[in-house]
Amino acid sequence: MYAHHHPLAGLVYIIYGIIILSGGIYGYVKTNSRPSLISGIISAIVAAIAAAVFHRHPQLGVAIGGLLGLSLAIVFYIRYSNTKKTMPAIPIGALSLFVFFYSIFALMRIHHLMHIHKY
Repeated sequence: MYAHHHPLAGLVYIIYGIIILSGGIYGYVKTNSRPSLISGIISAIVAAIAAAVFHRHPQLGVAIGGLLGLSLAIVFYIRYSNTKKTMPAIPIGALSLFVFFYSIFALMRIHHLMHIHKY
């Protein structure tokens, strides 16, 4: 019911998943990093789930997408702290923070709309 009021959320999670998957594939091809490939695939699947769930249960979809964004932001912050390598930690970490904050905004908007329609 409220997904149509924030239609970009599903698209944001799909694009995010594609970028994360692409990074995992790139990491595997460039450095033969299986952890990059596996984490990229898993993260892309979670992002796709968030997008799919969003259309039926918007609050749950943005919660899943937001938690994924927060989790990857933390992972890439730790990676940067340990390696001091800006690629891919800084751009993916920043993108992940964007997805997290976007999800908070979308959740607040959905909650607000639910409150308005309640009265």
